[in-house]
Amino acid sequence: MFKRRTAVIVAATLTLALAGCGTNLQSQGSGTDKPIVYWGTWAANTPQAKLFTSIINDYEKKTGQHIDVQWVGSGATDKLKNAIATGTGPDFYDTSINGAPEMAASKALGDVSTIFDTQIPNEKKTIREVLPASVLKGISSDKGPQFVPYSIFSIGLWYDSATQPDFDTTPPATFDDFLDVAKNVKSSTGKQPIALDGGISPYNGYWFYQLLLSTAGPGELEKMATSPAAWDDPAVRDAAEAVGRLVKTNLFEKDYMATKFPAGQNGWAAGDQTFIANGTWLASETQPVRSATQKPKVIVMPPVHAGATVTPMLGALGWAVNPDSKVQKQVGQFIAFALQKKYNDRIATDTQNIPSRSDSPAPKELLEIQKSLDGASKVALDFDGTGWLAPQWFNNVFVPLDDQMIGGKLTADQFLAQGKQKTAALLGK
Repeated sequence: MFKRRTAVIVAATLTLALAGCGTNLQSQGSGTDKPIVYWGTWAANTPQAKLFTSIINDYEKKTGQHIDVQWVGSGATDKLKNAIATGTGPDFYDTSINGAPEMAASKALGDVSTIFDTQIPNEKKTIREVLPASVLKGISSDKGPQFVPYSIFSIGLWYDSATQPDFDTTPPATFDDFLDVAKNVKSSTGKQPIALDGGISPYNGYWFYQLLLSTAGPGELEKMATSPAAWDDPAVRDAAEAVGRLVKTNLFEKDYMATKFPAGQNGWAAGDQTFIANGTWLASETQPVRSATQKPKVIVMPPVHAGATVTPMLGALGWAVNPDSKVQKQVGQFIAFALQKKYNDRIATDTQNIPSRSDSPAPKELLEIQKSLDGASKVALDFDGTGWLAPQWFNNVFVPLDDQMIGGKLTADQFLAQGKQKTAALLGK
């Protein structure tokens, strides 16, 4: 999952250019004899590919409509853009919140607004009616929904419920309360309690960004990318100082900045550490190496200040439509078929991820995160979208400074001072 998402960020263009989004659905060809072409970005042997193949088989038996599926794997963005630009692209394909802006900028993203009003077979509801309002908002540009989500994900604080049962009923009220719990684990077990794959910069950044969401809400990191003065915001300082306290307490595993991925998360799964900040995909990724006694669960990161609301980060994977497809009506009918509850439930049971429908329960270890996303009045994009809105700043200013701060090479004061100076230099201010 990390490799897939990072590839999207690296490949993302500076220009968001959402004007490319919103291309109207074109001719609603009747052509039921014409195969629908689908490019999936999953490898053929993944649980997701197996699940979607099963749904496609059911659809073909039910309707007689053939779907020509090609599992092109990750890193297919350029291939997709080129194929759609030359008229050889699929009718629909997999994309994500991170990937949709780039596809829109390349005019490879069709308008799916009418698909959202398609009624789901055997249910008296439309696609729009079964998705949480927070998800609909998160996957929309100013032109409307960019794609139809089948799975959502987020970031949070993972823990072992078998050894920390109190987290289930009374999670820490503040980040400092969490640090106290971690320090107690260290003193009682003699083990370093927190795992981190420090070679993965986004994983390092989750700590600062999650804490920033609790002190300033979504949009603050984007301000830091576009205004040197934003680094002086007291809310930014509060988040940086919280990271400083985390590093100073020496709770990460030994040599956490030098270990090779996935040594950190595998160590956590084996029970060597109790806590880790990571994505909702972690339980699925670590299942093969997980200790038989571990009961993984994830919650939103405790806030820096008591009582503060932590805005959850929303990611989503889903189906986008080629604006030049001649069978868009049939694509919409298939997507509505695939989003029946009985199939969306299997995102949880077959792939161990969070289904997009609000009435399809997540795996038990992800239920608290699903609840926080469904009930959120607002959600945050991954690092406020700075990976594609301001990639030069994200990769050359934020990431190296954050890596140094989480690695103990910079204090919070140095992080803030150098961030302000380097942002000003980049912007020419």
